[in-house]
Amino acid sequence: MDSNLTLYPISTGNELNVFSDEPIKHIKIMDMAGNLVNECSAHASTQNTIDIRHLPNATYIVEVQFDNNRLKRSVFVKT
Repeated sequence: MDSNLTLYPISTGNELNVFSDEPIKHIKIMDMAGNLVNECSAHASTQNTIDIRHLPNATYIVEVQFDNNRLKRSVFVKT
């Protein structure tokens, strides 16, 4: 089964909202070179808000690990 993963807003300011139809275990945010810039545990939640005000304006990759250990990636732009 393929999980639905939604990031809101795609072009964002200080917070990134991550939604899924499956429980999320862990979230990593990486720059486009693959360097880890932020990570957090999601504690099996399907809705998460991440404070990203410390990140510079750029494009980032979000990697979500679900409770079943599957991974899914998406991209967002911090402006």
